[in-house]
Amino acid sequence: MTSPRVIVVGVGTMGAAACAHLARRGADVIGLERFSIGHTFGSHSGQSRAYRLAYYEHPDYVPLLRRARELWMDINERTGREVFCPVGGVYLAPHGADFVRLAHEAAVTHGLEVELLDGAEARSRYPVFDVPDDWQALIEFPAGFIVPEWAVAAHAQLARAAGAQLREHVRVTGWDADGSGVCVSTDQGPVHGDRLVLCGGAWAGPLCAVPGMTIRPSRQVLGWLDAPMRAPVDRGQLPVWAMELADASVLYGFPRMEGLPGPSGFKVARHWAAHTTDPDDLDRGTCDADADDFLPHVAQYLPSAMGDVTAMESCLYGNSEDGHFRIGLHPDSERVVVAAGFSGHGFKFQPVIGEILADLAIDGGTAHPIEFLSLPQA
Repeated sequence: MTSPRVIVVGVGTMGAAACAHLARRGADVIGLERFSIGHTFGSHSGQSRAYRLAYYEHPDYVPLLRRARELWMDINERTGREVFCPVGGVYLAPHGADFVRLAHEAAVTHGLEVELLDGAEARSRYPVFDVPDDWQALIEFPAGFIVPEWAVAAHAQLARAAGAQLREHVRVTGWDADGSGVCVSTDQGPVHGDRLVLCGGAWAGPLCAVPGMTIRPSRQVLGWLDAPMRAPVDRGQLPVWAMELADASVLYGFPRMEGLPGPSGFKVARHWAAHTTDPDDLDRGTCDADADDFLPHVAQYLPSAMGDVTAMESCLYGNSEDGHFRIGLHPDSERVVVAAGFSGHGFKFQPVIGEILADLAIDGGTAHPIEFLSLPQA
């Protein structure tokens, strides 16, 4: 049987992983990337992305996360570097709030290795946090973070090593699929194949054109603080952390450590579906006012870590209407696979989503439990 030619549009987070898994399974892969591979215009830069296993968003993500962790450890072994850093995690919220309550329920359902603390115990274990006694903290031992720049580069390298053609600076202008195959229109001419995988990130809405599917781009701010050297925020003192705020957004951050790409210091950010933006008409810079997104919350809940803001960056979310991913075969053609709506919490799933997209493109289905992530059907 002839290997299928699979075109992957968007060689970012999910596209790079899809190219790697497809090529390793023998497909003839052509990846088309509008920018350079590893660019900073989307959702896959900024030094660190959290990996959480006790998932408050939906317990059905947990089996996918378990497989993702296996694949992350394989990436570490294949690359010889710590792309995935298993530093553990701690999540904090007022007693009864969804963030810790639902994460704990998911942990119990799936038998995860966690520990539940009250606010006083959390302060004792992690002195950087100034939270009330009536808060709760969930410690998750298998958690950690991924270095996104290294992760995308690793998947691209694995894809190329397995024979994939990854073409940079190719702008896709449209696509068509019929009974004989697919054709992708680009600014450098048409590209023909048997299957098509669409990984558009913040650009996914118009690229995928799935009836009833809305993907809303938003601009998010990341910040680095010059925390005092005595602050207990270094690796070994502090894991990946996140806390639910009064408006149900999530303040989060990472242990300070050397050797990572990008700015130095104590990285913090706020996870929320920010204001809608146009990814083609976006000021990629930052200004002093952007620090208001996270700095007041650090001052309130991590006062000993306060310091000057030494750097800020922006990235893009591609938000679905309910915050859940959209993965499946396009309703207009079973030759076309869609991966969209990762809503700012998808990076940790990168390798398993790549595996799923390869399943869908080659086999038309997957054994992974993704029914709750289905596309709208006409």
